[in-house]
Amino acid sequence: MTKTSPRPARPPAPLVQYEGVKPPAPAWFERALAVPTETGTVLVDDAAIHWKAWGETGQPGLILVHGGVAHKDWWDSIAPFLADTRRVVALDLSGMGDSDHRDGYRMDTYALEAITAGRAGGAFEAGAPFMVGHSFGGFVALATAAEFGAELAGIAVLDSPIRPEREQRNSPPPSRGGSVYASFETALQRFRLLPEQDCANAFLLDHIARQSLKPAKRPDGSDGWTWKFDPHLWSKLTYDRGSPAEIAASLKCRIALFRGADSSLVSDKVWDFMRKTFGAGTTMVSIPDAKHHLILDQPIAVAAALEVLTGPGWG
Repeated sequence: MTKTSPRPARPPAPLVQYEGVKPPAPAWFERALAVPTETGTVLVDDAAIHWKAWGETGQPGLILVHGGVAHKDWWDSIAPFLADTRRVVALDLSGMGDSDHRDGYRMDTYALEAITAGRAGGAFEAGAPFMVGHSFGGFVALATAAEFGAELAGIAVLDSPIRPEREQRNSPPPSRGGSVYASFETALQRFRLLPEQDCANAFLLDHIARQSLKPAKRPDGSDGWTWKFDPHLWSKLTYDRGSPAEIAASLKCRIALFRGADSSLVSDKVWDFMRKTFGAGTTMVSIPDAKHHLILDQPIAVAAALEVLTGPGWG
């Protein structure tokens, strides 16, 4: 009989130790949260899409697209640093955040949501805006660049792994969510990043976790809390991303590629493949001391890089 090694114990969720109390946050983050925002909704294919914006209308635009089962508040540590010189708009994709759920999800619909929310939020007032997408949002940015790229100044794709066709995922990730917890604090302590990783900035994990929950009824009819995202999102998503060469050839605007230098998804091998796919002249930025969730690991470094990238000199 062959003996199998026991599966390593899963580490505790990162917010368990705080027992529902907010971790201390640095002064720079408190100042970032104090920057004024505007909020609104726009209807896209019969679904209400929520957005929020920083900065004055009439400034160059920047549209931010979050990752899978995330939401617009993931950008709260980055967008305020760009708002002095830009109109920054972040949206909740359908099935995520505060936006409506759908019976089915498609990448072309997500691209339309990003463009439409950007227009509603004022990102197009000064001309063609830039778009930035993290993880799954990076693939939304790629789809938008293929469909609406002539209307964009360029896109930045943050730690979205583009692999050879034989290595691409052929099935959706497992469905998650759907549980209803007895209390807000209990739910908060169950929050984990996907994919899981360590993150030194517990105050950011706590912030995005708090914005990820909504009231719900428990099976016994009592009040509880659950995650905002559609728990069946992945099984309801239709996504044929095409071959890497087809992706690169479909773009109608400039592209820049980012990764966390220690990313588990965009390894050196994947990074080299992406360089070959998009061409040696493509802007490629590795953020030091950052993993897949680089916008949480190194938000100030990412904001500084995006400020340079989306300025008038890129291209």
